[in-house]
Amino acid sequence: MNRLSVNIVLTVVLCLLIWQTFTYYSILEQICASITDQLMNNKKPLHITLLYESLCPDSRSFMHQLGPVYEEFQDYINILLVPFGKSQSERNGAIFHCQHGPAECKGNRLQSCVINSTANQAAQVKFVVCQMLAPDYSRVDQCANEAGLLTDVVHCLSTETGTKLQLQAELVTKQYSPSFIPTIVYNGVFNQQLQDHSLRDFRGTVCHLLRQQNLLPSSSTICQ
Repeated sequence: MNRLSVNIVLTVVLCLLIWQTFTYYSILEQICASITDQLMNNKKPLHITLLYESLCPDSRSFMHQLGPVYEEFQDYINILLVPFGKSQSERNGAIFHCQHGPAECKGNRLQSCVINSTANQAAQVKFVVCQMLAPDYSRVDQCANEAGLLTDVVHCLSTETGTKLQLQAELVTKQYSPSFIPTIVYNGVFNQQLQDHSLRDFRGTVCHLLRQQNLLPSSSTICQ
């Protein structure tokens, strides 16, 4: 075998070794990415509790942020919607007093009924945003239909079911004793600084917490 033939053979062998090396690292990279994704899937999402009132102007204003932020980040967050605010109950729910009057009590109860009718958080958020931004309660059926919900709101409103749901909302709200409505709570702990930032920039606050808690995949560009 002459020198040229030896060089050709060595070149071919070297190319094969390089190809195998790159193939190995490529497979290894895919395996690592798969493991990372599995670990991300096992992480608990960012939990957000929203305390609000059906006729509160500030609550209504916040809905303009809630809708698009939930739609964008729904894979990374878990949200609990609590329509009660600064209301109070008497005699185990026989009477409710609401900050913006009896109409708000009806609205809080109505929203509790519809929210409780489904475990689908996307549908819950879609309904609440739609109803909160409506001028009155005449769009209940329309908002429910747009959210893909079929619920017997009338029965819930007029029975003990609605009362129990509002009493549950009261218990959740009292855990945080909110001084301002809406109040946004992350992972069950109220933080005034996060509250203030959330009212101004809900999306930015959610991104900050997702990064801080390492809840976004390394390949995600959602907060860039």
